[in-house]
Amino acid sequence: MKREYEVDVLVAGGGPAGVAAAVGAAQAGAEVLLIERSPFLGGEGTHAGVGALCGIYTCGDNPQKCVAGVFDHIQEEMDRLSPKATEVIVSATGNTNVQFKPEYMKVALDNLMDRFQVKYLLHTVIIGAERRNGSLCYVRCADDEGEFTVAAKTFVDASGDANLSYMAGAATVWGSEDGQVMAATLPFRLSGVDTTKDMSPAAVERAVRAGKAAGIPNLTRERGFLLVMTGSDEVIALLPSVIPTGLSAWELTEMEKVTRGQALYYVDAFRRFMPGMENCELTMIGPAIGFRETRRMVGRQTLTAEDVLQRRKHPDGVGRGGFKPEIHLSLNEAATYLDVPSGSYYDIPLGCLRSADTDNLYGAGRLISADHQAMAASRVMGTCFASGHGAGVAAALQAKTGEVHVDAVRAELIRQGALI
Repeated sequence: MKREYEVDVLVAGGGPAGVAAAVGAAQAGAEVLLIERSPFLGGEGTHAGVGALCGIYTCGDNPQKCVAGVFDHIQEEMDRLSPKATEVIVSATGNTNVQFKPEYMKVALDNLMDRFQVKYLLHTVIIGAERRNGSLCYVRCADDEGEFTVAAKTFVDASGDANLSYMAGAATVWGSEDGQVMAATLPFRLSGVDTTKDMSPAAVERAVRAGKAAGIPNLTRERGFLLVMTGSDEVIALLPSVIPTGLSAWELTEMEKVTRGQALYYVDAFRRFMPGMENCELTMIGPAIGFRETRRMVGRQTLTAEDVLQRRKHPDGVGRGGFKPEIHLSLNEAATYLDVPSGSYYDIPLGCLRSADTDNLYGAGRLISADHQAMAASRVMGTCFASGHGAGVAAALQAKTGEVHVDAVRAELIRQGALI
């Protein structure tokens, strides 16, 4: 039997940007369907096990909260499930982040979608899209029962890799102007760690260098972060890395295989050369590699490095970005940070979320229209909540009226508790 569905707004991807887009669109009165290929929501926070949200607060001293609305609902739900599910901490780089337990986020996101009556399909892959006369008409999806189609009035690409835009034939770019992309990293989790000992990037570097000197192979990044939850003997390590060359199954398989192998060598180095790690146990790898940069949508407007570094404000802003560019181009060295004024944020204009050549297609998350250095700031998960919320509300209002006006989008975002 042929399966065909129709909704107001279709959201591709269930990470922070996709969830924020779906919930924002639903609160604006749209019928929403979210498509996610994994068995759970959460994006890099749950798929890759990254347990810290950068960008909810501004950088440096005097941190100011710059992302609210949908994120607040998620944090409240996680804290309802467990009093220790989230924690506001100051990272090793001196920035204020929201640390969280990924397993609680999975359940919290399920509950949130149900609360706002957002329909969502897991285990579902978008395999094609139909675009006519500059508008996206429907997507073709596949699950274990076969293929089906979903038509919508508007679409939000929150896939991370601009997969929907790419399949629809909308304009996209790969990485920087010269095609360079940042390193992808596969986190892993360790238990049995004495977290009262030095867990700083400098301590990690000493252990990795000692491991290399002792002949332990396949240790790439020497300086990386260990995310430590207060009162826990578990840490999440952000070290095994590769430079993506493409997104084919062949390339993805090789990247997953290589970084999984690296994780075991890092565990060996930690046990032998890092105080507090002598009795650590590897409890989880991944489960999926975490990408920082791949394809991006070409938008009606492009967020620039100057916008981010000068903390520019825009009258058509529909979200705030509080983080600074964090650029990972080397497999061996730590990230390069471009400094910004403490306690400050920049605006994300609506035009950066709208496809340049597809009238009813919006982008959200790390794929928004931004140059290479600006994307190094806007890609963080906290900011993805903000761009997703803005894209979802804009998509919903266009689905309802056939038009989108930034003043109406901003008014609806404010009604939903967003900071703009």
